[in-house]
Amino acid sequence: MQNIFINSGKETEVLFDADFVLTDDNLFRIYGPMLPKGTVVMKSGEDNKNLRTVDFIVSQMLAKGVKRSGKVVAFGGGVVGDTLGFAASVYMRGVKWSFVPTSLLAMADSSIGGKTGVNVGFVKNAVGSFSMPDTYIETKYLRTLPSREYQSGMGEIVKTSLLNQDMYDFMQGEFDETEAIKRCVKIKSEIVNKDFMDSGARKALNMGHTVGHAIEMLTGLSHGQSVLIGLRLEMLMMRDYIEHDFFYEAQQYLSSYIKHRVSLRAEDVMRIASSDKKNGDGISVMYASRIGEVKEAVITQDEFLRLFKGAL
Repeated sequence: MQNIFINSGKETEVLFDADFVLTDDNLFRIYGPMLPKGTVVMKSGEDNKNLRTVDFIVSQMLAKGVKRSGKVVAFGGGVVGDTLGFAASVYMRGVKWSFVPTSLLAMADSSIGGKTGVNVGFVKNAVGSFSMPDTYIETKYLRTLPSREYQSGMGEIVKTSLLNQDMYDFMQGEFDETEAIKRCVKIKSEIVNKDFMDSGARKALNMGHTVGHAIEMLTGLSHGQSVLIGLRLEMLMMRDYIEHDFFYEAQQYLSSYIKHRVSLRAEDVMRIASSDKKNGDGISVMYASRIGEVKEAVITQDEFLRLFKGAL
């Protein structure tokens, strides 16, 4: 069970009680004076979520004398959280860590559930671990969030709404970000508590990610926007297995949140999708057949190419 605090005001105490704090250079320019002296800074951006940065973080932990009983904190978005979380999970075989998320995506999704990891080449989160942090969500940090990153967070919120009828209905009304975050936290936590190791029910959270991860790696679009486009394309691929009225409603709903158009070669998407860590005997595609009902299709590379070309 994960400890999650929303607008509790406890994050300052957590940061200043830590033996090690990591943030990125963008956030340090904004919040540096408010962070503990000696806060370690990594380069921002998905390109820096890699093993070189893990080596840098671990070296800094050793230099600062962080013990196995120490406390380390990630202050930032998903890249900072994923990278620090993985480093913490392997440092001296595991050190306790906390996450103070500063992006909408991290608050609503990536700070929940204990998945950590870094990228290797074109493979997202190829190296990672399950390591549960204590999470301290403070929505005040959204005030400095760039529009691109806010839209990215909306992508995961929209995805989550396809898992729950009440959340979906909520999204049809006036948007309240704090309430949306609370609902996403509740929905994801309930799923994670049933399937922490991602072998059953938790796989539903992977909707949009098989194609979405490929889009993210090929185009440089934000994670959330890539997932939204991935969701739409994956539903087009699986349309014969989706409730008719829901399919058309979902296509319109997803399209209303997509802010970018992309040009893709099916062969490039298939190549990256084939290396996805979720795959077993074929390429795994998770899709909603209706609100709250998610199914998995495991398809061959040839079938993926055929269906994807049909969806473009």
